[in-house]
Amino acid sequence: MFHGWKVVATAFLVALFGWGFGFYGAGVYLATLAEAHGWAAGTLGAAITGYYLLGGALLTIVPRAVDRFGERPVLLTGSVAMGAAVLAVTRVTEPWQLWPAFLAMSVGWATMSGVMVNALVAPWFDRRLGMAISMALNGASCGGVIVAPLMILAIDRLGFTAGVAVVVLVMAVTLWPAALLFLGTSPARLGLAPDGGAADRSARPTAGPRPSTGALLRLPMLQSVMAASAIGLFAQVGFLTHQVAFLAPRLVPETLSLAVGLTTGAAIVGRVATGLVIDRVDPRIAMAATLAVQTAALAVLATMPSVPATLVACTAYGLGVGNLITLPSLILRREVAAAAFTAAVGLVMAGSQVLYAFAPLSIGLLHDLFADYATAWWLCAGLDAGAALLILAGRRR
Repeated sequence: MFHGWKVVATAFLVALFGWGFGFYGAGVYLATLAEAHGWAAGTLGAAITGYYLLGGALLTIVPRAVDRFGERPVLLTGSVAMGAAVLAVTRVTEPWQLWPAFLAMSVGWATMSGVMVNALVAPWFDRRLGMAISMALNGASCGGVIVAPLMILAIDRLGFTAGVAVVVLVMAVTLWPAALLFLGTSPARLGLAPDGGAADRSARPTAGPRPSTGALLRLPMLQSVMAASAIGLFAQVGFLTHQVAFLAPRLVPETLSLAVGLTTGAAIVGRVATGLVIDRVDPRIAMAATLAVQTAALAVLATMPSVPATLVACTAYGLGVGNLITLPSLILRREVAAAAFTAAVGLVMAGSQVLYAFAPLSIGLLHDLFADYATAWWLCAGLDAGAALLILAGRRR
């Protein structure tokens, strides 16, 4: 087997536990703490916002850390920080203790999110990079399907600290051996070319020095990707955070569970389907199409449709959830120099995270102001439509 696919499998585990603990797990921690201590949602949500903001800033540092220390030490250090931080969250007894715990978790999030996944996979693939990154980032969706429910079950059976410790142990016995076995090398060291096959040893390396952060930020194409990604993810995180609160008054529990499951399941299906064709199409067009589908789904939900239409709209929206994380990286891979790729991905993801950190709060305020979610969903639909136009406007002539 081409070693690159072993790297993809390891990157899948990185995304699985990174998003499982760092994104989907946040809701589990907050619900458990609120029930145990009776703390206000605003108190808990403020710590999460701080976590996202610091994590966004750290995303820009990860590429430099990988260049200096190597991908394996950075990943292992970050995963240890993630495990220790989530265990610390289970031990807090005062609201102020949330802040150091979540800020420590931001180190793990930065080193186990999309920047690291792209840094691991990109050197191993060229023609099949779209499929490889899509497969690796399916771990992010599986984090919501596997890791978060596993924590809920373990907490129910064993208690908060012991339950979370069990899932951290699962990460230790799966991710860490894979990282030690399959990371820390490169195609050149194995005498291979990207996508497999023998390397052309007569070819000169094409990667030059990495452009500065300022030089990258001045690139119009990068600006368009960053703006479209940030706006689209603002709408997406806002919707996903409030989806249950929006649907719960209108659906019985069984149908509510089905709607959420369809959204998450469709995210996996959508990313796999896109991965099969993305290497043969323009990823900017694919991203615009993804945003257009989400625009239509939000417009339907804003009209308070029937139960069948609601389920269809949630499924349609979910088809783009994973792609909106994957496609910006594939655009950058085609449009920036190889030496700048990881740094460019870090900048785009950092900018996106800084903006979407405020999405749950903003959507909640709109709900409180208008006493329903219709206005919020129309706003998110408009943001998605604008993001689609931005990503198309940045296409090279």
